[in-house]
Amino acid sequence: MREAEWKHDRFLRGILVTIAILLAVIAVALWDRRPSMLPTAQAQIPDTAKQRQQVVEESRRTNQLLSQILTHLRTKPVKVQIEATDEREESRRSRAGTNRRRGSRKTEGN
Repeated sequence: MREAEWKHDRFLRGILVTIAILLAVIAVALWDRRPSMLPTAQAQIPDTAKQRQQVVEESRRTNQLLSQILTHLRTKPVKVQIEATDEREESRRSRAGTNRRRGSRKTEGN
């Protein structure tokens, strides 16, 4: 019996030593306080004047682009070609077929 208790006690001591070592590693890491691999969050005071200036610059750039488009449309001819899509043709065919069927039913019933 003493041998079984001794083996059991030896096993528990091994586990306790492992836990103690891991706790020591954690304690050293916390004591050292090295920054983790994750970036730290830092608060910044927003610069509202700079933000407004950026919005104004973006709106100026948008207005310039629109002005260029308008100038192009006024000075150069624009060629537009309208093409029927498959969806339009299919819907027209299905509507025409439905109307024919309805019309044929009316004439058959009369």
